Amino acid sequence: MSLKLKIRLSVFLLLLLLLGLGGYAFLTIRFLENGAHGIEQADFNTARLAVLAFVGAGTAVGITMMVRLPRIVVRPLHRLTADMERVAGPGPATRVAVGKRDEVGTVAAAVNLVLSQAQDERRATLAELFTERNRMESLVRSLDEGLLLLDEHGTIVLANPVACDLLGLPQSELLGLPATAVAATNELLRDLLVPLAEANMAGDETPDPVFMFPHKGDAPHYQLKISPIETVDQASRRTAAGHILCLRNVSDFKKLDELKSTFLATISHELKTPLASIKLSLMLLQNPRTTDAERQVLATGIGEETQRLLNMVGQLIEVSRLDAGAGIKLNVQPMHLADVIRYATQTVHPQLHDKQIRLDLQLPEALPEVHGDVEKTTWVLINLLSNAIRYSPTAAPLIIRAMQWGEMVRVSVEDQGPGIAAEHHKRIFQRFAGVPGQGGHGSSGLGLSISREFIGAQGGQLWVESQPAAGSRFLFTLPVA
Repeated sequence: MSLKLKIRLSVFLLLLLLLGLGGYAFLTIRFLENGAHGIEQADFNTARLAVLAFVGAGTAVGITMMVRLPRIVVRPLHRLTADMERVAGPGPATRVAVGKRDEVGTVAAAVNLVLSQAQDERRATLAELFTERNRMESLVRSLDEGLLLLDEHGTIVLANPVACDLLGLPQSELLGLPATAVAATNELLRDLLVPLAEANMAGDETPDPVFMFPHKGDAPHYQLKISPIETVDQASRRTAAGHILCLRNVSDFKKLDELKSTFLATISHELKTPLASIKLSLMLLQNPRTTDAERQVLATGIGEETQRLLNMVGQLIEVSRLDAGAGIKLNVQPMHLADVIRYATQTVHPQLHDKQIRLDLQLPEALPEVHGDVEKTTWVLINLLSNAIRYSPTAAPLIIRAMQWGEMVRVSVEDQGPGIAAEHHKRIFQRFAGVPGQGGHGSSGLGLSISREFIGAQGGQLWVESQPAAGSRFLFTLPVA
């Protein structure tokens, strides 16, 4: 039975009793007005009892309705309110109990429908949040930069693996702890918090500090950038919400600065030496006591030093062209490598003679032609021979081999120099780089880098095979014509 029907029946019953009482009293009054005489005492008592019965029944029904009717109306509402509070609380309840099929039950069913829709939307929202959180966690983990996130109270709320590795602490000893408390026992973090205390933020005029982490080996230099985090409240007011500390690896830039400094020092020395020699030779040429034979020797020396300067300037020009994206202009055509090798050896013959180096050419008669640029290939071979002569001891052998290697022709230059450790094989082909511990021997560090680009542009490869104290063998390939 619905709540509305219960209320209607109760009111109808009370109204029926009141109407009955009123009707009986009205009939009695009419009877008396019509001149009723000689009313018996029994009839009077019966009438009085009837009136009292109607009054008592009406009073009982009224009291019952006063007590029961509010309870009938309010009790389901209280139960519905309690169920909704239980659902809204942190407990496991997710539905409101539907009792009777009355109005309150209808409201409970509607509430359950709304809750079901809200739970579906909540699940979808949670799935999106989990997806975004996992995506952000993956992004933070994959960063090659150290990342620390401090909230407005200075508590560490995020630390990616790179930051943990740099600080030498696991995440369990960082997350949820005040940064100052961790810095009390960690000197590296204490140094990182100094720029934060000095308000050295990213983007200001103060340079971002660079810190060294010795345990990182060859890449110990990291630059710290501190960025503030701000939140906007409902009144559109910005409030501070913490700071992001980002550690970026700048070791390559440091190495590049060192290499450039070394290159400038080397190139200055390389330019100064031939210029000083040319100046001295010119002074001797101007001396009237210098004989014709001596003048010829001096003129030859000036030519050699001038050629040395031209080679060095040519390397710089090639590097500037490559850096500018001009590319390498090639004149590819079939060519005989034997002719290129003979011309290159003739060019470096004075250097071979000065160090008394024995040249051993191992060239097969049936060496096929190759596709390549004669000028660029000759330049590469002369550079390899010059390096081999520079690092070879006096009177040591120098071997040049050429052979067909599948669809390529391979040329190798083998010396008896100090050799190169395996960990430096890639480094020597970088610009301005050299082999640590060998002093450079006056090399600018550009020849091998340019040589590899020349050979690569012709469709070949250039590499080195070497071990310490066992000499070096530089090899390059070109495609068969």
